[in-house]
Amino acid sequence: MIRRFTLFTLFSFTLLSLLPSCQKFEGDQTVPSYIRIDSIRLSCDYYTYGANTSRFVDAWVYVDDDCIGCYELPATLPVLKEGVHRLEIRPGIKVNGIANTRTDYPFVAPATYSSANLVPDSVLRLAPVVNYWPQGPDENMHVRWMEDFDGGSITIQPHNSDANIVRVTGSQAWHDPEGIYSTYSGKVVLASDTAQFRIVTSEQFADLPTKGSACMLEMDYKCSDSISVGMYYKKNNVVHDYPFIRLKPTGALGEEPGQWNKIYINVGPYLVENEGADYFQLYISSWDYRNDGTQYFYFDNLKLIYRDR
Repeated sequence: MIRRFTLFTLFSFTLLSLLPSCQKFEGDQTVPSYIRIDSIRLSCDYYTYGANTSRFVDAWVYVDDDCIGCYELPATLPVLKEGVHRLEIRPGIKVNGIANTRTDYPFVAPATYSSANLVPDSVLRLAPVVNYWPQGPDENMHVRWMEDFDGGSITIQPHNSDANIVRVTGSQAWHDPEGIYSTYSGKVVLASDTAQFRIVTSEQFADLPTKGSACMLEMDYKCSDSISVGMYYKKNNVVHDYPFIRLKPTGALGEEPGQWNKIYINVGPYLVENEGADYFQLYISSWDYRNDGTQYFYFDNLKLIYRDR
């Protein structure tokens, strides 16, 4: 059984329900200006941050540093402001894929418009493009691990598994919407006469933050059966197995899945809960022992990222 983590106060960043507004503006204006945002696009350097894969479902909108609301995309939102103002658009996600744990994504810098002109009863159309916060010796942003299956070796390997992970290309592989990145993806085929699979990071991470810093696992995946994501950690000379999230199939049982899904898994609380561990290893596994025919699992663009407090 997966343990339920109830210490939401230890989440590394604030999780807020979808709200119609954060703050009401004061003044005599009665006819609003409007802002239209259809989507928020991620653009990043492939060699530093991997492929520009994202699933931003909300826009958190700030006018002159005042939060006016979180809006599900696409959105046309009213603003009781006119004239030239500074706008900030922060992309929002569903943490762990759960609708009621929406938050702005703390690893991505907001799109900023320093002189946006708001006109009453008119629509200002924006097409925000965002990037990760910078890395470097003087920065607090860290991409700790990436696996996109395009390198010389795969850094996530079978462990106590009845199936191997292999590279696939062509129509089976993930491709970014702009057609620039990704040649290969990882694939696991679990035949009907096999019990389970489990793939584990080759590295044992001994330097992950355990003091409440934001830490996230990004992953693109598609699967015909449920999968479990968890970690091994060694503490007091004992290696523990800790599954912490179950992901539902993206396709029909026993059939090749078609649609890729993107998820952001909040790893931070589980690191905090196990402070003092010698190391952590992330794993992905089949959910249980089944014999319902051949099952298919695909993975790409795994990123383990965190920001220092």
